[in-house]
Amino acid sequence: MSVLLEIRNVSKIHRPGTRAEVRALDDVSLSVESGSCVAFTGPSGSGKSTLLALLGALERPSHGLVLFKDRDLHKDSDAELTRIRRKLGFIFQDFALIPSLAVWENITYPLIPRGMSAGKRLTLAQSLLDDLGLSDKTYERPQQLSGGEQQRVAIARALAGRPEVILADEATSNLDDAAALELMAVLKKTHAAGTTLILSTHDPRMLAMAETVYRLNAGRLVATNC
Repeated sequence: MSVLLEIRNVSKIHRPGTRAEVRALDDVSLSVESGSCVAFTGPSGSGKSTLLALLGALERPSHGLVLFKDRDLHKDSDAELTRIRRKLGFIFQDFALIPSLAVWENITYPLIPRGMSAGKRLTLAQSLLDDLGLSDKTYERPQQLSGGEQQRVAIARALAGRPEVILADEATSNLDDAAALELMAVLKKTHAAGTTLILSTHDPRMLAMAETVYRLNAGRLVATNC
């Protein structure tokens, strides 16, 4: 397998030069191969979410390089970064759903710039909702759903664009056991089809899915395959 994503000597510093300075990541280097499943674990505040944000081109590093297919992401323009993000699927811990849109519209909202018709988007959303056990929620609003249901809608949105990479931040944290197992089955199926998975999680069941597990503590990479 070829290297798809790589970070080299990356540090991320929030509020640099002030008394409130926080070093979220400190000289971290690692690579992610195409088609692999890797996971980050560690205590809260260890830098897992920051690392995911950097790999997903949602934040820029303070120091070091973030490479996607050997391309330095953070030398690109904002427009080019937006194009690259379309190859990535994100599952956020806080769902990030739009309250004014129906479930199917939330799922396919990122596809509107690609020119897909509303009819095709609706059909795609319904197929994903069937896979995730939410076939009766197509026209509901996010606020009508439970936390676990909202998380599954967020997962469907991540899958809708058929991304090369899925980045998931604590994807099972708001799910009961049955829903968590359902989610993992979907992710395993997606991974088996060749999609690269990058997981940030405390869940031992999610960690067991990964071929490589990185442990972070205080912004530093302290162990691998732990």
